[in-house]
Amino acid sequence: MQILPAATYLGDSLTTRRANGILTSVTSYSEVNLPNVSLHAHENAHVTTLLAGATLEKRQRSECYRQAGQAVFFHAGEPHQNSNTLPGSRNFNIEFTTDFFQTYHLDPSDIAGAVSNNPLAALVFVNAYRESLHNDPMANDSVAMAILSLLDTRTNAGNRPPKWVGQVTELLHDRWNEQVGLEELSKETGVHSVTISKHFRRYFACSLSEYMRKLKVLNALSLIKNTSNQLTHIAYEAGFADQSHFTRVFKEVTGFLPKQYRNV
Repeated sequence: MQILPAATYLGDSLTTRRANGILTSVTSYSEVNLPNVSLHAHENAHVTTLLAGATLEKRQRSECYRQAGQAVFFHAGEPHQNSNTLPGSRNFNIEFTTDFFQTYHLDPSDIAGAVSNNPLAALVFVNAYRESLHNDPMANDSVAMAILSLLDTRTNAGNRPPKWVGQVTELLHDRWNEQVGLEELSKETGVHSVTISKHFRRYFACSLSEYMRKLKVLNALSLIKNTSNQLTHIAYEAGFADQSHFTRVFKEVTGFLPKQYRNV
């Protein structure tokens, strides 16, 4: 099995930045450098966020089709393979060295859990990607702060979240482009609306309306990158009342204007 060294991926690495135990890079895939199906792993633990395109990812016990707007964590030395990668795919990679984990007193499993248990993690990494584009010595500090912010979410909100948190998450993600109100959440979960209202921010790190706006933006990421639809059409498809509102919320959540994100 091939072990890829730091900041090395199967595609073309466009930019690489190293500081404070973190390496960030952007990888692109064209017709001539699409990943083959050979099993490989990476020297460092890392998070890959798909900015554009899609790929079929296979691990030892799972197979998943990944597309723009998704973030995934890999442990150091974890075998995996990619196939059916779309030409034009682009990834933002954040690698963690031993120094990073020692500095922040963390274990790779802490980040793995934060990513897998936070359905909106990709939005945090898109924002980190925007920060990494600046020719600024503080850019990697901003990336580190984005990562650490994930650790202060519902996965660290005390004990294991109650069952209704998972039910609400599933319902909101299934119906992300609909108007799902508090009373409906209460009815579907069998939990009093007062209980949901009281604890929602604790487990979701924002209000219900803010969470729904973020969900819409999350789903708009792949529409912007993987289709040629006009932004006005994407705004309506993502459940926004008009393009102006879509543009404002998208900028607020990701740091990019929709047009900037399409062209970056």
